[in-house]
Amino acid sequence: MSDLASLLAITIPLSWAAAVSPVTLSIFLVIMSMTKKPRLAGLSFYMGAIVVLLVTVVIGIFLGQKLSVSGHADPTTMAAIDIFLGAVLFLLGFRNIVSKDQGKNKNILNRLQVDPKTGVLRQFTKYFSIGIIAFLMNFSTAIFVLAAGRAIGVANAGLTNDTTSVLILILITLVIIEIPLLFFILLPDKAHKILSPVNDWISNHGNLVTGIFCIAIGFFVVYSGLGKLGIA
Repeated sequence: MSDLASLLAITIPLSWAAAVSPVTLSIFLVIMSMTKKPRLAGLSFYMGAIVVLLVTVVIGIFLGQKLSVSGHADPTTMAAIDIFLGAVLFLLGFRNIVSKDQGKNKNILNRLQVDPKTGVLRQFTKYFSIGIIAFLMNFSTAIFVLAAGRAIGVANAGLTNDTTSVLILILITLVIIEIPLLFFILLPDKAHKILSPVNDWISNHGNLVTGIFCIAIGFFVVYSGLGKLGIA
């Protein structure tokens, strides 16, 4: 198996895990329902999300490279990191399940509405900043992106392979935004009708979905860490 194939075998599952973000999708759909310029709003939000993911994955790569250079990329250290990340996911999952602030993001966004009479640059900046804020709030996605970046850094598979892995990571992680964005660009009228009920459901159940998912992935990550120690 090539270096790229081996790297993608690790990063692609983490990318799909990072993509599960009901709350972020809800924020995006609320923005798209409020704006009179869905293409501008959607693309601006998307670019803001890309910036956050790029910064996060670069931090992960840096940490992975430091682990490799310092000789701490051994199975024991990597297992300890996995178990720690799994524990964080457990706590994050339980917090989401018991949280009752399902409509909190709507209230935040209602205060961030953009006056359609303002200039294009002003609107772009506002939606761009909301995209950044939305993904900064999404701690579970950050954990998986950091883990993928760490894997890329430890593998040290070369600039081309690293760049390809990062691009695929971002493409998959943001698929939850990319699909509705395409709907709004190509079929704006139908998109509102189809995705409005989806947003309502996510607003009522997003925390529960995120919580269950984080706990499930947390078990997997801890199990993987124990496996590296020869316990599981």
